[in-house]
Amino acid sequence: MRFRLASASLVALLALGSAARNAAAQAALDDDDDSSSTPATTSSSDEDTGPKTMVGVGLRLRDMIVPKGLIELFVEHANGGSSEPGLGIEVSRRKGDFEVQFAVEKDQIYVEPGLWVDKGDMIPQDEPDYVEFDKAGMFNFKSFGWVTAEVTFLNHSEITKWLSIRYGGGAGIALVTGHVYRTDYRCQTTDLDTEPGHCADYNGEHNHSAYDIPPVFLIVNAIVGVQFRPTDKVFINVEGGLHSAPFFGISGGAYF
Repeated sequence: MRFRLASASLVALLALGSAARNAAAQAALDDDDDSSSTPATTSSSDEDTGPKTMVGVGLRLRDMIVPKGLIELFVEHANGGSSEPGLGIEVSRRKGDFEVQFAVEKDQIYVEPGLWVDKGDMIPQDEPDYVEFDKAGMFNFKSFGWVTAEVTFLNHSEITKWLSIRYGGGAGIALVTGHVYRTDYRCQTTDLDTEPGHCADYNGEHNHSAYDIPPVFLIVNAIVGVQFRPTDKVFINVEGGLHSAPFFGISGGAYF
């Protein structure tokens, strides 16, 4: 009787041990299933950060063009037009194809001295003005022109990796430098271009008097051109448009 009880107890202990081992193994399998189903985390280095922001610094050279025909939209007769160099420094912030540019530029306007006729005046009945522009050189603020500071927003449409169409616009302010003078004249002929000797100063009200030109005015920029990128960091722009006056120019620099 005692042997039977001992045998039954041993069988029960073995059964309990086997059940415990099976439960532990099942728990381990469940843990493996849970870990395999957990999604792997992605490191921040694998995420797409988008285009890199770059800062550009450049130098520009422009030909400021004021044709005689454009001047004669505002006066009856002008002695000629102007084509003078402008020089500027530009700093820009670019991300992808979009760029914001800040620039400072000095421009000068010069027309050869000669006779100008106000809109609606008739010669010889009315008196023309003999007009003279200050001209002292690009780096002299006595030359008639302006110093501008403006912000321009630009977009780039890529044609190839190294060539893009560049266009945009902006606005700023201009500070006038130098003066334009006038002297009252009287003429005996209507042909002011070929016979200026028939006109003379008669000591009128204005004798080398400066025109009253506002010292500050608003400018509007409109630019279209192309950009060459021989490398990712170097740019060359060839462009034209409006910057206080019509212009055509070139600029170049580097992105950092």
